Amino acid sequence: MADLPDPPPLGELERQVEHGSLFVHAALTEQASRSNQIEAVVNGLADLLVRLDVVSTEDLVDSVETTRKAIAGAGKQLSLGVAIRGDGKSATIPADAIDCEARIPFCKAVCCRLRFPLTVSEIESGPVKWELGRPYFNRQGPNGYCHCFDDSSHGCTVYEDRPTPCREYSCANDERIWKDFEGMVINQEWIDARLGAERSPIEIFMETAESA
Repeated sequence: MADLPDPPPLGELERQVEHGSLFVHAALTEQASRSNQIEAVVNGLADLLVRLDVVSTEDLVDSVETTRKAIAGAGKQLSLGVAIRGDGKSATIPADAIDCEARIPFCKAVCCRLRFPLTVSEIESGPVKWELGRPYFNRQGPNGYCHCFDDSSHGCTVYEDRPTPCREYSCANDERIWKDFEGMVINQEWIDARLGAERSPIEIFMETAESA
């Protein structure tokens, strides 16, 4: 039997749709599994406590509501990892104070591999697209860099219209990037572990869930 020809490579749109679908499926499956297990345990325990007259139904309902508010106030609810940015304080060290040209041979423009959520206006009309595999974070290409990154020049193709995080970010004192900022010693271990070239949507979802 003759071998079938390899399918043509996925275009950017197909790649994004594929990632988006896998992200949604992974997220919903994980949340459903957790919810089912927690619901069974909690309902069984609540029923047992009421039947044994350890607690009244009214007290149980009040306690549940109090705990729900406490969890919400602490920001510890489970999340699907969807985020929209609201800009806050500016960077302590202006980005234009960094000599990027001197550092690029060492850092390889790693800042263009960082992820951040977009604002509503950026999502609707900005030049930086959002990642279907991780709504509403900046989109990255298969090489792990922002899709607006120019491989040949290590520059930004939308520099004048780049989002606020790109304008204000400073790698100075960012221990994720540098082990020694002044000595230009890169933190390659963190970069390889967290910013490697294209990761699966499931890996992205699990990272988001852990940081939520």
